[in-house]
Amino acid sequence: MQHSSAPSSPIALNKSTEAQIYSLFALALALTCSGIILGMQFSAELMSSGVHFFFLIAELGLIFTARLWMDKSPLNYILFGLFPILSGLTITPYILYVLTGYANGGTILMNAFTSTVFMAGASAVFARTTNWDLSVLGRAMFFGLLGLIGLSLLQFFVPALRTTGMELAISGFGVVFFAVFTAYDVQRISKMGKMGANPFMLALSLYLDIFNLFLYVLRFMLVLYGNRR
Repeated sequence: MQHSSAPSSPIALNKSTEAQIYSLFALALALTCSGIILGMQFSAELMSSGVHFFFLIAELGLIFTARLWMDKSPLNYILFGLFPILSGLTITPYILYVLTGYANGGTILMNAFTSTVFMAGASAVFARTTNWDLSVLGRAMFFGLLGLIGLSLLQFFVPALRTTGMELAISGFGVVFFAVFTAYDVQRISKMGKMGANPFMLALSLYLDIFNLFLYVLRFMLVLYGNRR
């Protein structure tokens, strides 16, 4: 699970800049698929060498250094494009685990993908049509993100957090949290004409919302419907 909260330099948004944000977001999704395809082709090397852990470290490095390269062209385009490719490579072992470890793994993956599309779309529609100012959730979203990261780390060391009930509760909370985060960021994008923000940062934030939403939907479905081989 990842997310970016690094500050960015102000850039006044207009309709063309908003279109740029969503174009960058669409590009990131396409590059993630490319990374997954590449990872599938070299799955044996990925699984045996553990190189995907280095890709994960590189991803985190790009997030934490984002404010250093987001305003530097063409470096921002290069590193922004590299990030989703690395994401696709690092998620490949997990996808393979679902496909090989569960008899209905393929079905669950498709259902998780479809559910993510519909939930993200519903969040975007809500953000665009509601009169509520979702910016008031900013501090709550930050602490909620810290809580999810902390729980994810604790699951590695505390067996009680790996029970079916706890996994269902944590993944369910993650689904709701990132659905709300998606709405929060979509509204933030639509209102940034007055506040100003870096389009690369906004596109990256939205991308991470959807990416993490998919992961938590998948985890939730595996707990409920997973049929281990």
